[in-house]
Amino acid sequence: MIFNQNGEGAEELRVVTSSYYANADFDKIAGIVEQVQDEIARQIGTDVMAAIEQEYINGQLTPLVKAAQRTIGYMSVLRYFRLNDISHETDGRKVKMDSTNERRPFEWQLERDDQMHLEEYYNAYDRLVMLLMDDSTFQQSTLYQRIQSLCITSAGVLEWVTGIEATPHLYLRMAPAIFEAQQYVEKRLGRPFTEIEDEALRYLFQAATGNRAVALFVQKTEMKTLPSGAFRIAVSQNHGTTTSSTTEQLHDFHVHMMSVSDNYIHDMQHRRDVLVGEEGEHLIVPNNDKENKYFIM
Repeated sequence: MIFNQNGEGAEELRVVTSSYYANADFDKIAGIVEQVQDEIARQIGTDVMAAIEQEYINGQLTPLVKAAQRTIGYMSVLRYFRLNDISHETDGRKVKMDSTNERRPFEWQLERDDQMHLEEYYNAYDRLVMLLMDDSTFQQSTLYQRIQSLCITSAGVLEWVTGIEATPHLYLRMAPAIFEAQQYVEKRLGRPFTEIEDEALRYLFQAATGNRAVALFVQKTEMKTLPSGAFRIAVSQNHGTTTSSTTEQLHDFHVHMMSVSDNYIHDMQHRRDVLVGEEGEHLIVPNNDKENKYFIM
């Protein structure tokens, strides 16, 4: 665990989050910290997290160690606060209230505080990912090698071809969806991305892949777990109504992004044909022949 060096875990949490009091008992949150660290380790690689932890044990508070501490710290205190909004006692759950000095916050106040902690967690995770990209241990990981095989190799490229505010953390989470989408687009083109030399064709390939990856990602994601504020707004406002349920909004956005990807695929195939001298009009429906009327399902 990358906290509690010399028994000062509570102070370390206070430094990285400004939320956890230094005089609080670290043992109460230690289990949560371990769980969050394990979750993030599975995302970035257990070997990578082990290397970060070793630097921490050796007293090397590098920018990477601090970024990992901040990421783990914010999610840990968020979960700790949620668990302690209600007191769990031997005779049941209770709400502590002191009518003279303090009052129980309203539900909207708790939700706002949760959201602020969550956004700080995502910001910290973004910095962690950016630092990892230049870390030698991470560059030897399987995850990094898989990312390098993608046609979209960074959050910046993903945002460029989709128009979605793509953060480093969001890109890392979307990597499997990008891989799946890339396999599909390669089949439609008939060749891998690495064999494309024409810049226009490369862009169309990336755009088709990126938009399809976004569609696949939201299909498997709950609205509340979308890490980008702009991403959530795009789903809830631009492609759904204010009265639509979360499921309907995600479905509408999925259909829209799939349609955008298909349009890019059509343009990509046309560009491919032009490059080999087979330019022609690609019809969506057959020619209307009045002598031969038929309909294909």
